[in-house]
Amino acid sequence: MSGFILDELLDKLPKRNDSDSSRFGSSLALRVATADAKHRTVVYEYEVTEDEIFHGYLASGWLSTIVDHATEPLVCLTANPPSSYATSLNVHTLEPVLPGTRIEIACKLVQAEGRLLQTTVSFRDARRRSVVYATGVQSLICKDPVGAKL
Repeated sequence: MSGFILDELLDKLPKRNDSDSSRFGSSLALRVATADAKHRTVVYEYEVTEDEIFHGYLASGWLSTIVDHATEPLVCLTANPPSSYATSLNVHTLEPVLPGTRIEIACKLVQAEGRLLQTTVSFRDARRRSVVYATGVQSLICKDPVGAKL
C-alpha cells in the first residue's frame, strides 16, 4: 500500500479528544513501517518506554489501547469506524521487555465476513522477530455487512 493510500485511510479515522490525564492516549508515536491493503496488514515501529512496562512485561492497558488504535486503518478498509464496535479485545503478555527496546507492532485483518471483523496484533522484537513480547485479538461487529470496500 503506498503511503498516499495509507494517508487517505488515516484521514478517515475519527479524531480523538483524549484528555491529557489519560494514561495511554491516542498521541502515541507509532511509525508506519509497512502497509499492504491487499494482504490487510500494517506494521508499526515503536520504542518501548518505562511507562509502558508493568512488572517487566508490556502493560495490558497499553497493549489494549494499541490493539484498538493500530488496527483502525484495517477496519477502515472494510467498514466505517463509527458503524462498528468492539465485542471482544484480548491481550496476552508472553516475554519480558526492557525500556528502549525497539518493537514492531504487526497488525492483520484476519476475518471480514457478514458483520464480523477480527484483527490480530503481535508485538515482536524489531531485530529478533522470533521474539514475541505480546499478542492481541480484537473482534468487532458492524452495523452493516462488511466487505464491500475490499
